[in-house]
Formats: sequence, structure tokens, C-alpha cells
Amino acid sequence: MRKKEKPPTGVLPIKLGRPLQMPARRLAALLTATQRQCCIARNAVVTRWYVWRKEHPDWKPGDPYEAPPAKTKRKPKETDKEPKDSLIGPRLFLSRDLYGTATEAATMLSGTVASGCSQEVVDLLRKNTPYNHPGDARWNWQAILAHEISLPTWREGTIPCPKSTSKFLYTDDRCELMFSLLSKRTGYKVLSPTVRLEVGDFSPGKRRLLQRIARGDIAMCDSQIAEKGGQWYFNLCYRVPVVASGLPADRILTVKPSLPDDAWPLVLEWMDAESGNPEHWFVGKAKPLIAEYRRVKSRRRAICDRYRDGTGSGHGRQRWYQTIRPLARWVVNAQVRFEKQTVSDIVKRAILEKCGTILYREPTMPVRDVGWWAKQDMPFNWTSFGARLKFAATKAGLAYEVERIRMREWKRTDEKDAG
Repeated sequence: MRKKEKPPTGVLPIKLGRPLQMPARRLAALLTATQRQCCIARNAVVTRWYVWRKEHPDWKPGDPYEAPPAKTKRKPKETDKEPKDSLIGPRLFLSRDLYGTATEAATMLSGTVASGCSQEVVDLLRKNTPYNHPGDARWNWQAILAHEISLPTWREGTIPCPKSTSKFLYTDDRCELMFSLLSKRTGYKVLSPTVRLEVGDFSPGKRRLLQRIARGDIAMCDSQIAEKGGQWYFNLCYRVPVVASGLPADRILTVKPSLPDDAWPLVLEWMDAESGNPEHWFVGKAKPLIAEYRRVKSRRRAICDRYRDGTGSGHGRQRWYQTIRPLARWVVNAQVRFEKQTVSDIVKRAILEKCGTILYREPTMPVRDVGWWAKQDMPFNWTSFGARLKFAATKAGLAYEVERIRMREWKRTDEKDAG
């Protein structure tokens, strides 16, 4: 029996406009200071967890732990299950002790923002290690304790914007957001600023989406406030409504990496409904992406050679980064466009062929090292592509499954397709 998929989470970036209770410069300064405080809180939390685990090397889930008293009291519900300890640490240590560490390290942050920073660290520790991880650890927290990876540090990041302390308003003439930011210890009169959101250039579809979120028809999730290109944005997170496709789940569309000599990076395979023979379809228009990557790479090499001999020195590091960063951003944006277009083509093909399930054969590291992208001498973010494919398939009401394709099976499949 397939596991029921949770509704996917969508993100809609909205630029912050003018605040209502203060000048725009003051709000920008407060957001910059809060961003630094969030980094301080995350670094303090991960350090506190690391020190505690080193002091308790023999701890196991279920062992006693003296937790600090709870700052807020909540009546237990009848439907609440008995809480259990995580493998990372005691349940009360992760919820109370780390929260207290975050609030003491960053006194400027409100309680909900500090709690969001602490939860972000715990979520990072729970993640799996990447495929090319040089070690035996399966999760990040195991790799940190085994000294296979270094302790993570934060120098920049987003500001948590929990839904419990945020109010989103959208009408025909205005769009506003009130969010919790500062604590009472700062002495500011305005702890939760209210800002206008710039939605004047939004499409009618995005405006309808904002109306449904403001009415409560679509659930709003915990969001973030992020800085990009010198501007501040509100990354509105919401539950994407899923409509059942009605397609048979036993008809499977398989997505596989293609041969290195093919003109397309991915190949789709499904069984024809009438003849019962396998059908193939290549997807992924990667020529514009490869051309952009090679152009930026040559331009970047020329800039590096220019500054290698000291040309342009005496103007600080910012001049160097201002020249390099836009080039890297161009490649990232081009790859994002390629992923979105390819994922859209895959979902359209699955609906056209009446396939209710998409099976993604994710390549292992040996397959990636000699695959189509390796021959083009270009890196490709397979993790981002898989996440986008899962989001699009779930949104369209299709079942999504993942299986790894190893070198031996991939070669056998390629030889069969070539023959």
C-alpha cells in the first residue's frame, strides 16, 4: 500500500514595501540586525547541542533528563500521543534547552523567531548526508559526532516568520503583513512591524492565490523573510491544493538518465496501452543552459586571470565579488528555468499518456560521474530536480516514487535501448 503523500508546500516571494509605523531605512536596519541575531542564535544552538552530546556520549533515547521548566503551559489534548525522544537528543532538551540557548544568545529576537531558529538547526541535524559523503554516517548529526563533517556555521540566512504570530491581509486596494520581530528586552515600542507588500505587477493568477490565502481557503505555513540583491522579500509559504487526477496508478511513467551520447539528458519510458510495447520519449532542452554555463565559465576565468596579478587592487574585496557574483547567479537562474521547463514537460507527458504514477530513477554517484552531464563537463543539481519533480507530480494529483539506478542496471538498460 502506497504511503499517502502530504500536500506540497509552495513559496511565493513578495517584495516588502514601505512600513506603516517607522521609516523605511529604520526597518531595513532592523531587518539587517535581526538577520545577524538569527545567525548568532543558530550558531549558539548547534554549539550547545554539540557540547551536550560530547558530555553525554552514552545517552540513549529514553534515558532520564532533567529539563528546565517550561515557559508556557499548554493543556494536553486527548488525541496527543505519548512523546518519544529523538536520536539527536532528549525531547525536552531539543524543545526547551535549545530554545533557552537561542533566547539568551540573541536577546533582540522575539520568542517565536528564536524558536524558529532553533527548529531550523534541529531540522538540519536530522537530514541525511549527501551521496558523495566520505564516511559511513547516514545523518548529519552522526557525521558531526564522528568528525566526518565540520560543525555547521551561519553567516547569513533568512528570518523566520511563523504563521502563529503573523497576519496577512489582502484586499483590492492593499496588501499588508504584520510579523513578530523583536523582543520586549529591546525597549522598542513597535515589536511587530506592519509593512505593505508590493503586488502591483502580479498576474491575475497570483492575485487570486493571495485572496484565497487571506480568506483562509488555502492554509498558510511558516514563512521567511529573506534578503536578495539588496531588497527584502517575504517568502510566503502555503499548502498547495491538490486535486485528484483520476488516472490509473498502475500505469507508470519512468524518468531515467539517458545515454552520454544522446542529444537529451533524460528519457521517459512507459508501456503503450494498445500494443503493450515500451515507449520512449526524450526530454530536457539543455543546449541553452550549456551555452550559458560555458560562456560564464570563460568570462569568469578571464576575470580571475586579470585580478591574479594585482590588477585593480586597493579597492577592497567588494569590487571583486561584485564582478563574480552576477556571473554565478546567471548560471543558477538558467538551471532553475531548465528544471522548471523539464519538469513541466514530464508531467504533461504523464497526463497525456494517462499514467497515474511517476517513477524517478535517481542516478547514483557512479552513474552521475560518467553520465550525460559529465560528458558535457557541467555540474547538475539532481537533488533540486528531484524535489521539483515531486512537487509538480503531487500538485497534479499523481503518485510519485523514487528508486536509485545503479551502474550495472544503467548499462544494461542502455545496451537494451541501443539494441
